[in-house]
Amino acid sequence: MDLTKSLLSLTVGGSAWVLWLLIGLSVASVAIMIDKALTFYRYRFNQDRFVAEIEASLRQGDWPRIIARCEQESGLEAQVLLVGLREISRGKAAVQDIMEGERLRVALYLGKRLSFLGTLGANAPFIGLLGTVLGIIHAFKDLALAEGGGGPAVMAGIAEALVATAVGLLVAIPAVVMYNFFHRRLHVVQERSRFLEQLLLAHLDGAAGTAEIAAPEAELFQASRPAGVI
Repeated sequence: MDLTKSLLSLTVGGSAWVLWLLIGLSVASVAIMIDKALTFYRYRFNQDRFVAEIEASLRQGDWPRIIARCEQESGLEAQVLLVGLREISRGKAAVQDIMEGERLRVALYLGKRLSFLGTLGANAPFIGLLGTVLGIIHAFKDLALAEGGGGPAVMAGIAEALVATAVGLLVAIPAVVMYNFFHRRLHVVQERSRFLEQLLLAHLDGAAGTAEIAAPEAELFQASRPAGVI
């Protein structure tokens, strides 16, 4: 059995099936782009405004008020802060661990299906090139079978085969651009969440330090009072 002839028989359809594959992948990538765009828009977050609104409450240690403000916010960064605020009674270490876990959960949620865009952007040109190679093989096979005057037909076949490469690039470029854009947005959400985490932990340290300073001062005041004075 001639392996070359067996493989050659697979190119009978030319690049048509590759084009259909690329069209299907393009439709899937556009659907993911729309879904991700809506997700990031739904969970948009104004960090400067939010921090300005909770700054006074953080200094005062007014945790219930900050919790209420976080519950009104749609941004995922505020939700990361919220889970930490709800566990303040368990101590700083627990708050930090819980917020880091929530931050990872948010990253997994926002990054879902982004790998499809990255993979498609990297490989769609090669899929298109495969279609072009198959189309050229098919065209030369037609030339070999033609008795005469097959030149124009072969050139037309090669031109059609090159369309697969163009379509592959057309599919890949938007996928790469949007992958980089959404990946950048995910990174921004992660950094904002980390900032809010450090902000809360810093104020928890401040509150603990104030309590430690206040305790010796109270003992000193008790010791310095005259006997019999309440």
